[in-house]
Amino acid sequence: MFSALFASYAVLAKASASGLTGAQLFDQRNVAMETALLLLSSYSCGMMSLSINSQRYIATLLGAVMTFLLGAAFLALELREFQGMIALGAAPQRSAFLSAFFTLVGSHGLHVTVGLAWLILMMVQLSMRGFQDVVVRRLHCFSLFWHALDIIWVLIFTVVYLMGVLP
Repeated sequence: MFSALFASYAVLAKASASGLTGAQLFDQRNVAMETALLLLSSYSCGMMSLSINSQRYIATLLGAVMTFLLGAAFLALELREFQGMIALGAAPQRSAFLSAFFTLVGSHGLHVTVGLAWLILMMVQLSMRGFQDVVVRRLHCFSLFWHALDIIWVLIFTVVYLMGVLP
């Protein structure tokens, strides 16, 4: 799915319909903060995985809570970015570029939202069932999903935000 969204974005990135472009819209400080939050959440998720392997409940829960808080902060910044762009008249229907941008970045944000909901469910399961094999496996699957989202974000950061401000 994301490869198709990246391909669409690459084709439509310059189709701004004489409207605002990425160089005019993107706030690099905000994007840097989003990136830092998501990468830190990846670190806390990795620490959570290590705690799972040694069955340390408090450390696992702390890693999960930190991952959740950092992921939620990332999502809040992304929504603020979208809100600011729309307030400037740069809504998805304005141009093909903006449609591709909102679809790609919004799809990633949707996956982050699903990941946060999944993490809440996993914290509840961990508190109710402890380190049962099925819970451990699900936590590790969540960790793989979260790290995949980080990899996708690094690609978005590079292709959309870094290359998007080039003349």
